[in-house]
Amino acid sequence: MNARQDDLRARFDGLLFGMVVLLAATSVALLYSISTAPHEGDYWKKQLMWYGIGLIAMVGVTVAPRRFWYQASYVLYGVLILPLTLVSASAKGAERWFSLGGFHFQPSEFAKLGVLLALARLFSDRKVGLANLKPLITPFIMFFIPFLLILKQPNLSTALSLLMVFIAMLFWSGFSLLDLLILASPILSVGLSFEFTWWAVYNILAWFLLFTRWRVHRLSGKVAVIFGLSILMAGLASQIAWNQVLKPHQRSRILTFLDPTRDPGGAGYQVLQSQVAIGSGGLFGKGFGQGSQSNLQFLPEEHTDFIFAVLSEQFGFLGCLVVLGLLLVFLVRCLQMCFEESDRFRNLVIVGSTTIFAFHSIVNVAMTLGLMPVTGLPLPFLSYGGSFVITCMILVGFLLHIRLGEEK
Repeated sequence: MNARQDDLRARFDGLLFGMVVLLAATSVALLYSISTAPHEGDYWKKQLMWYGIGLIAMVGVTVAPRRFWYQASYVLYGVLILPLTLVSASAKGAERWFSLGGFHFQPSEFAKLGVLLALARLFSDRKVGLANLKPLITPFIMFFIPFLLILKQPNLSTALSLLMVFIAMLFWSGFSLLDLLILASPILSVGLSFEFTWWAVYNILAWFLLFTRWRVHRLSGKVAVIFGLSILMAGLASQIAWNQVLKPHQRSRILTFLDPTRDPGGAGYQVLQSQVAIGSGGLFGKGFGQGSQSNLQFLPEEHTDFIFAVLSEQFGFLGCLVVLGLLLVFLVRCLQMCFEESDRFRNLVIVGSTTIFAFHSIVNVAMTLGLMPVTGLPLPFLSYGGSFVITCMILVGFLLHIRLGEEK
């Protein structure tokens, strides 16, 4: 028994878990630092509660039988996707919440877990590429159903996180970067369609790329034509979508991203106040609990979307470097696990989990700096939020479970 305990202790990833503990402690401390602001007093206590629940969930996931998550992946997919059809509690014009026993949960966060496990199992037994799209039909359907349900809420940012997981698994399962570029070509066409010259040049280059891939037998003629036509149609349809599909607040976010000063009192207010908070922190910050932007509530959503701005204002550039360093060490350790794990399913679970953490981190920090639109994606382990905290801890549980399951 002692030998087995020593073996489990040796395989427990103390570095990974240690980074999580440090980031969680930072989160609670930052939420406590803004507790003097009106209506902000209880967030740090609730965050402790969420981390307690998340810790229990993490332990349960970690100690599950070795093949449990593989065998239960499709069942969990259905169970975790179903609540997306039952959301009812409105938040800022969006239907994203599910009420249960007096608590509000965001089912789109837990849906990430179901999609992650299902896609990992599907891709674990097939090699994919643009030369043969047939094996992609089932994975695409299982991705697209929750993607569409989340997009309909509307919750574009979380839908995009699912898209990034799907793309990461495509790459890890055999797609080359050039294949991914072709796959994304209709989306790029949409982005360039608002400037006709660039859009026309892009279409010429895209057709040339498709032709060369067909000539070297990396792409069938039928697939090449389908993608070529989709590039044309996507660009034309984007103008219709801009005027008739996108909601006013979504168009406003895009335009304000391009120029935050166009609406400093409205859609651009959050970005401008975030930049003020970050800039006012300087090198060393104003000190713990001394952030005027957050304490006086000039900065909206400081406990969730803009927690990084709170960190920067109070602890400055050096404090941000330390916290970003912790996140970087955590992500690097996850990447190391991607290359160390040989089991296909577990390897893909690591890839998907790492993608979620990395995408949230990059987008949230870029958003607070004004480099990306305000998307509403929280910062892993730092932002307040029950559903997201529990989801992050379950993902950590997957990583620790895989680590403990390694055979020596």
